[in-house]
Amino acid sequence: MKKTNLALAAAGAIVALSTLASSAHAAVVYDKDGNSLEVYGRVQSVLYSGKVSGVSNEETSMSTSGRLGLNMRSALTSDVAAFANAEWEAANGDSEETFSARYLFVGLDFGQFGLIKAGKFEPAMKYAISQTDIFEDWGAVGLTGADDRRNGVVQYEWSGAGFDVLFSYAFAKDGDPVGGAWDLGEAADIQSSVSAAAGYTSPDVLFGPVAVRFGFESGQFADGKVDDGTGKLTEQNATGQHRFDDYRQFAAGLSWGSADLGPYFAAQYQQRKFNLASMAAGVSDVDYKVTGLEFVASYALENGLTASTGYLTTETETEGEKIKAAVVPVFVNYQVNDQFNVWAEARFDADTDNTSDKNYDLAMGTNFSENAFSAGMRYAF
Repeated sequence: MKKTNLALAAAGAIVALSTLASSAHAAVVYDKDGNSLEVYGRVQSVLYSGKVSGVSNEETSMSTSGRLGLNMRSALTSDVAAFANAEWEAANGDSEETFSARYLFVGLDFGQFGLIKAGKFEPAMKYAISQTDIFEDWGAVGLTGADDRRNGVVQYEWSGAGFDVLFSYAFAKDGDPVGGAWDLGEAADIQSSVSAAAGYTSPDVLFGPVAVRFGFESGQFADGKVDDGTGKLTEQNATGQHRFDDYRQFAAGLSWGSADLGPYFAAQYQQRKFNLASMAAGVSDVDYKVTGLEFVASYALENGLTASTGYLTTETETEGEKIKAAVVPVFVNYQVNDQFNVWAEARFDADTDNTSDKNYDLAMGTNFSENAFSAGMRYAF
């Protein structure tokens, strides 16, 4: 943009933030000559029950966080546009105040021929495992990789006639998130990963569209390195440690209806399998897999009230031994207007393994066997 355009954009941002645009997710602060800038964000506070609060003595706690994002777009020709997105997380409920990048990407939109983008975001697998992700605090139990926002991803996306196709490639990066790799603290040194997803959404069938999605992902870890017990891969070769070689994941999902209005039903299955070599003496190559299965149902009224529930499971299997967690979330949300909503949510244990020989909570560092409760309110613009 020219300097005058930037000045107008800055002035528009101040006005939009003070007067609040009608959109709940983006305020258009500049739109002229094919160039546009949108600002969006949110601030929320959530109250968590003692068992899951993460504070000492299991006391009830409150977490307050915020997000701020920018959408930018510029027409290059009549058929091609450049775009970019930058979104930051503020505080995120941590004990230390933080301001970190959540999404950062830039790309080209070729209209009917699709778009390509590069930067920090979730690979194509995210599209394939998102149909049951309808809860605020206690969902995505069986969705391994739902938070794999990686640096250095290039992705192609195409949509048309109800079909969606996505292909992505992630370049080498140290400390990238890898959901399910608990031995590494779910962050590892990645050599590369490839992801693909496809889906089809039909016209309305009775109360809403029917959508089916599939996804596949393959990742390679940095060669010759092992877990040093701190979540980083090093050259150390100590007894009892593991070298992560690679992983494979596939997923399938089915939904009916719209989560925004009326009834909505969805089911999701995914499996992520890790191949690794044990460093312990006398132990051969081993592997383990994380399997997730979720069923959800919700109903959204025109007045902004939505009620949701489901059955969410995740199971880890290593050398024939299985450990399972299962929960039932109950979620009620009231969208007061485009900017403000409040909610209450509970997560109930549904026979999570918690015996002397099989304890999911201890093995995976989670607490699904404990019932949990939360309540929150959010202001978005």
